[in-house]
Amino acid sequence: MKIHEIRDQIAKKLSNDYNTWHNLLNHTQPESYTCGHWKVEINPTDIWVDVPTRTFSVNDGFFSSNVIPEPGNNIQEVSYNKAFTAKGKFELDQENDLKLEKIDIDIEIDIF
Repeated sequence: MKIHEIRDQIAKKLSNDYNTWHNLLNHTQPESYTCGHWKVEINPTDIWVDVPTRTFSVNDGFFSSNVIPEPGNNIQEVSYNKAFTAKGKFELDQENDLKLEKIDIDIEIDIF
């Protein structure tokens, strides 16, 4: 598999990894809110890949989410938009399907 194909797969899989972003939202401050929607943007050219060690880093991603502070109080949604960096490990199976492991996201956790 070529390096640009690995970058494309990492960008696609990380952008859609529900568990990673759900975990991130669970650790933001303040804690009392609901999330209406989230989106991750990663340009594959911003991903550095070390094939021999099966590691990667994302130098410039963007996470956005609409949150409702204090659910049930008829408060308007607030946009949470933050740049992030990430690093992790990946594995390739025999069909060249990539699996992400040990993902670490570095982002400002304060919503407000």
